[in-house]
Amino acid sequence: MDDSPGEDPGNGRSWLKLAGAISAVVVIGVVTVLVWPAAGRLFRQSFTEQPETYTELYFVGTPEFRGGAVTAEVALVRHGPAHADYTVVAALETSSADRLAGVSRRVTLEPGQFTTLDFRLPVPPGHVVDAIAVNVAGGMENLRFRLPGNASSTGGRP
Repeated sequence: MDDSPGEDPGNGRSWLKLAGAISAVVVIGVVTVLVWPAAGRLFRQSFTEQPETYTELYFVGTPEFRGGAVTAEVALVRHGPAHADYTVVAALETSSADRLAGVSRRVTLEPGQFTTLDFRLPVPPGHVVDAIAVNVAGGMENLRFRLPGNASSTGGRP
């Protein structure tokens, strides 16, 4: 047997040192969570399923020709933890996919808030439109509706 001086691995002192170190880390963590609000929020978020942030954009009803213009109603819904500002743009397109001047609307939505936006886009004289395109500026939300028939500047069908 080796009679060298030192600690006996079976006496439990190493285990006590490890338990003391772990306890100190836990106490420091709990104090940090209680004293620092941002740490508490992060701690709660780590144990709570967080909602995915996204925006819904869709047509309410069918866009149509009416009185020399194309009318459309779209809905916008915010899903996420904070409010957001949006610019929704609607424009007419010709059969060759040329986009005509559009109309934009700004809206601010709170989480879960729903709003509808009405668009009335006059058909410019001499143009025949084929579709209406609606998108959220700077976002990935895009709609395109191919209109039944075409509309001339008088709003009629050829």
